[in-house]
Amino acid sequence: MLGSWQGDDSVQYVSLRMLAAGQQFLSNGGGSRGTVDLVFDDASGSATTRRVFTFTHDMALGGLGARILVATPALATLSGLTPDFVLPAGMLAPRDGRVCYRVNPPQAESQPIGALDCIAYGQFAGDVGPFGPPTPITPDNRVLRRQAERGRNVDIWRGALDPTPTNNQGQSARLQTLCGDGLISQGEQCDGTALGGQTCASLGFSSGDLACVQCHLDASGCSFCGNGAINPREECDGADFGGRTCASLGFTGGGLSCNDRCRLSTGSCDPVFFVPGGGPPGPECLAEWRVKNSTGRPDATGKAPVRQRCKDGDGGCDADLAIGTCTFTVALCFDRDDARLAVEGKACRRAPVESWTLLKPSSEDVPGLLPAVAAIGPSTTAESAVTFAPPLEVAERCGESVAITVSTRGRRPGSRVLRARTTGAGGKPRDVDALKLVCMP
Repeated sequence: MLGSWQGDDSVQYVSLRMLAAGQQFLSNGGGSRGTVDLVFDDASGSATTRRVFTFTHDMALGGLGARILVATPALATLSGLTPDFVLPAGMLAPRDGRVCYRVNPPQAESQPIGALDCIAYGQFAGDVGPFGPPTPITPDNRVLRRQAERGRNVDIWRGALDPTPTNNQGQSARLQTLCGDGLISQGEQCDGTALGGQTCASLGFSSGDLACVQCHLDASGCSFCGNGAINPREECDGADFGGRTCASLGFTGGGLSCNDRCRLSTGSCDPVFFVPGGGPPGPECLAEWRVKNSTGRPDATGKAPVRQRCKDGDGGCDADLAIGTCTFTVALCFDRDDARLAVEGKACRRAPVESWTLLKPSSEDVPGLLPAVAAIGPSTTAESAVTFAPPLEVAERCGESVAITVSTRGRRPGSRVLRARTTGAGGKPRDVDALKLVCMP
């Protein structure tokens, strides 16, 4: 498909290739078959600006590989070819739009406008349906060629500088491009290193390097990073963190930073953070683990890994000096108001805590954990369960940190899984949480 050539928007064509016998029958055949259309949309995809071209006769030649050339009079004059169908000028949007192939009555009613196939390109903003995002490559001053029978628009179309229209009789012509001579000619945005004075900054970006591809400006190396505002694909920009803080991401404190690629860094946040244990989203904030680990910290979204790894001897997570073991520092917290656990904009459901039970391992394997939990409020302890009487009121409470040691098991990582159940007053709600501690040799 070609939308314009050397600045002339009236030089256009659409080339169809047959994949099976019988596809040369394009007209209604006296009513026994439906008609075949090409549907042209502008960038909006609006039905009010839609243009339809209906094929009025059949082709002489059919079969695999046979061509159908639909071209404007200007293309015919420039190439010397006789098109199979004359396309009125102005139907095809040269830079942003869509072209669809449709049979009437529609054979694909679930797809946009009942089309069997579509190509959307440039800044097309309409419904693309199953054909996927538009290809950013535009058909102005270059031809768009399909590379595969199936796939998304953005993946299967490529630009080329050698438009070669071919009609049903097999006659073809090749248009000679001026792209590549180092001079910006009519219809070209650039040529080689000649960018016409354009830069990333002149196009509204803050940084980066502008390039030239097929005599079209390529801004993929440009970035808005550095303008002080968060743009698409940026996590932050300067002092703009999108309202996030270390605390909102689950840390006990500290300050966020933003690198020169506008990626959020939590390196200056405290190495102590809260880990939800992975229970149902409703009561998930009933209990959380508080862990010290400089390497297992939450990411820029606040997601904290339930699997906490520590390398033996790393002072950021290993509290002992022994070789072959990692000593993790862990505490349990109840009813923390954690913004990360909001569901559909609603805060996590906190509730009075009536009991806490260590399901795995036994309390003897993690000495100190059960007493630390029991000390949070008036309670009684039986085996591996702590019961609070009266139930703890809704307020954030944390037990003292305890040391939990995990062996490396020689040359292989060792691990220990903590699994516990927190129960609200009257037996509901219940929050089951897990934490896996892994010691790397």
